[in-house]
Amino acid sequence: MIENGNALVSGILDDARKKADSIIAEARKEAEEIARDAKEEARTKVETEERNISLRLTQLQLKEESARRSVDRLSEIRKLDSAFSAVMDEVGKRIDALASDGGLRDYLVSWIAEAAIGLDRKKAKVAFSQKAPVDRQMLDDAQALVRKITGADVFLSLDEKRVGEIGVIVSSEDSKVSYNNLLSTRIRRYGKDIKKIIQEENAR
Repeated sequence: MIENGNALVSGILDDARKKADSIIAEARKEAEEIARDAKEEARTKVETEERNISLRLTQLQLKEESARRSVDRLSEIRKLDSAFSAVMDEVGKRIDALASDGGLRDYLVSWIAEAAIGLDRKKAKVAFSQKAPVDRQMLDDAQALVRKITGADVFLSLDEKRVGEIGVIVSSEDSKVSYNNLLSTRIRRYGKDIKKIIQEENAR
C-alpha cells in the first residue's frame, strides 16, 4: 500500500517536473522570440534613423551649396555692377571730352537721325544740351542721313528749349510725341548689351 502511495507521489512529481520543464522551455522560447523581435525592431529603428540623418545631411549639403551659389552669384553681380559703373564713368568722361573739343558732332548727327526715324514724322524739332550744341548744318546732315537710310524726307528744326544732359530729344511740332536720345537713355537702352560684353570679358 505504501509502495503504491510512493509510486503515485513519484508519478505526480514526474508529471510536475515535465510540466515545469515544458513551461520553462515555452518561456525560454517566448523570451527568445521577444529578444529577437526587440533586436529586429531596434535594427529597424537604427536603419530608419540612419536614413533620416542621411536625408538631413543631404538637405543641409544642398542648402549649403545653394547658399554658396547665392554668395558667388551675388559676388559676381557686384563685380559686374562695379565694372559696369567703371565703364559708364569712362564713357561719361570721354563724351564730356568729345563735347568740349567738338568731337561729338558726328555722333549727335547720327543720334538725331536715329531719333527722327524712330519718331516717324515729316517735320520735327530737335532739343539739345548747351554742353553739346546742335546747329543747322547738323540738322541738314541728319536729314540727309535719314533719306539715305529710309528713302524718306524729313524736315528738322531747332527746338527753343534745352535739355540738361548731352544728347537730343526729337519731338513732333506740337510736342505731343518725342524720341529721347539723351546719353543716359541710350546707356539704359543698350545696358544689357554692355553688361553682356563686360561679362564675356571677365570670363576670359
